[in-house]
Amino acid sequence: MCEHISNHRIAWCALAAATEGAAATEGAAAAAVPPSPPHHSPAASERTTPLCLISFHYALKSGFKIGCSTQSSSRLALDAKQMGYKMGELRNNSLYDRVNKLLVSYEWSDCTFSVCGKKFKAHKLILGISSPVFEAMFYGPLSSNSDIVITDIEPNIFQQLLNYIYTDKVDITSIEEAFELLYVSRKYLLEHLSEVCIEYVQSNVSIDNVITILNYPDYMQDKQLLSSSIQLFCKYAKFLLQENKKVISSFCLQKILTSNDMNISEKDLIKFVFDWTVNYCEANNISVNFKNRREVLVQNDFLKLLRFFTLSISDIDEIILDDKNLLLPHESENIKQVLNKQVLKIPDSLSLITVPRQSLEMQWHICHRSPVRSATPIIIDSNNNFIQCRLTTNKSIIINNVNIPSQMAPVLNYCHYTPKMYYEHILISLQCESDNSIIAHYNFKDKVEYDSSINIQFKWPCLIKKDNWYKICFHWPKHDRYYSFSYGIQCRDTLFTSNRIHLKFEDLCSAADNDGSFLRGLTFCL
Repeated sequence: MCEHISNHRIAWCALAAATEGAAATEGAAAAAVPPSPPHHSPAASERTTPLCLISFHYALKSGFKIGCSTQSSSRLALDAKQMGYKMGELRNNSLYDRVNKLLVSYEWSDCTFSVCGKKFKAHKLILGISSPVFEAMFYGPLSSNSDIVITDIEPNIFQQLLNYIYTDKVDITSIEEAFELLYVSRKYLLEHLSEVCIEYVQSNVSIDNVITILNYPDYMQDKQLLSSSIQLFCKYAKFLLQENKKVISSFCLQKILTSNDMNISEKDLIKFVFDWTVNYCEANNISVNFKNRREVLVQNDFLKLLRFFTLSISDIDEIILDDKNLLLPHESENIKQVLNKQVLKIPDSLSLITVPRQSLEMQWHICHRSPVRSATPIIIDSNNNFIQCRLTTNKSIIINNVNIPSQMAPVLNYCHYTPKMYYEHILISLQCESDNSIIAHYNFKDKVEYDSSINIQFKWPCLIKKDNWYKICFHWPKHDRYYSFSYGIQCRDTLFTSNRIHLKFEDLCSAADNDGSFLRGLTFCL
């Protein structure tokens, strides 16, 4: 506001002194003569910077004069009246509100950023005290008043950056946004913002986004975050590799192959990597042929990360016969000779590791659907031998076990000393509704106890993708024309929540008058 002030730091110190004088003589501040400006020192300027607007307000009310021309003083008086009105509006608000108003209104902005063609106005002082990069940009020897052009940051991310600098708050809504902000925070040396971004990713990592995290190059990674993400991927490697072949980057795959622990056989891992090269070539517009695919392996050192010498002879034969095989004939022969202990020399092109990868223990959680009220028993006979339960989840999970009731004991069992066990036979299938594919099918036959629970474990764990509906179908094979047995059931909760996992159930019974729940619960892994 006063263009002729030669040293703005001394001026701010003077204004602070005026503020202190005004506060001490609250009733007569308008008539009092403020003390002389103190001698400039870094401590004084640093102390007064956060109060600059308030200090300026009190200085004007106190009649304090800054070294300005007569014309400048007149303009200062007019601005004082306007500022007094605005300060009156904000007098009862917090410092956060006042700074936030500067962000929203662009009042007194003195710098402009052009971010991918979009203009952003800001304040050098606020940016400078927040980031050493901005401090050097605005107050260093190479400072300039021209627009700052930024081409490596998206406008919405730059707006998030300004929001954080002005309000100390940031609203991150996705893993991708967190990594973009992490890049920005490191560019402008905002350590706390980096910590916020990393904490968000760590709190939200799941099998749905772990590949997205690992796809980022090393310079974008945090050591602890990278370690936990690799462990999560390796725990569910079999499912993630099957479902995400086209989106796994070379960065991600290289990190995974360095792990000593993984829940997938080495044979299947090798076959996946060989098959993955086809997708890599297609994604990068490279001709798909043996030479180019082999070159992808060599350039990324994948051949030295795959543990061929932990396989059996039958595994090697299966890999060689596969149409995606990328081993050269002499390599295949050498592997067989080493495995048969005919030779001990390992080719330089292959991994020297002979220790197999270890499996990781999966942590299972129990989903128990709490009973809500009683329901009529389900009668299974030749006309009603099919029951379904639909389910969906907000995050992808792995299930390997379902819990259902056993049959109700016949009335005769209570009158006579008859066996308490019976032979149960149920066909169970898991179907994805989006493509009607059968994910799992199990023929359960076992001797169980009447009036109890039956835990039925699938032959292998099954992946339930988030936001998709699945059907668990129970079917009883027909025994004879007159067979009939009953199952005691209850109406159970349709919603289950645990560890930010939300499971929703819908019970479907062929008997129109029965709304009970045959599926009591299941076992899942995050």
